[in-house]
Amino acid sequence: MEINFTIEGSPVGKARPRVTRTVTYTPKKTSQYEDLVRYTAINSFDGCFYNDEPVDVKIVAYFPVPKSWSKKRKALCLANKELPTKMPDADNIGKIIMDGMNPKRKLNKQLKKMVEVIRGLYKDDRQVTKLLVVKRYAERPRVEVRVKRDTGDYNE
Repeated sequence: MEINFTIEGSPVGKARPRVTRTVTYTPKKTSQYEDLVRYTAINSFDGCFYNDEPVDVKIVAYFPVPKSWSKKRKALCLANKELPTKMPDADNIGKIIMDGMNPKRKLNKQLKKMVEVIRGLYKDDRQVTKLLVVKRYAERPRVEVRVKRDTGDYNE
């Protein structure tokens, strides 16, 4: 089973949680992007990886070429001769995509435990045993994600 989906728009990295005296919370931009990832992933496929099977994830983040750059430099970017070394970091892109594919949970005060509000693509991102995050330039900014069962082959 293999799932492919695309999140349109510029890639977003996972921001650090914010801490106040009374509460720790996720920044709004991060939680909104995770919801977009979850919505896109669920609507692209009916099933999910809920039986604790190992998962292989490939993420390709396409950034827009800066408008201020010359035509020559833009051509180099689009030919993958010049690669994006700007923010967000590849690990933060991977974190936000993988957390977005988790189920959304909220605290149920009557039950005093976390309950699933919206299902995810898998039970938890602990199931991810192989992860590849690639950053590239493109005319159309987007993030392409491929999720499949990990067969254990390292060279695959």
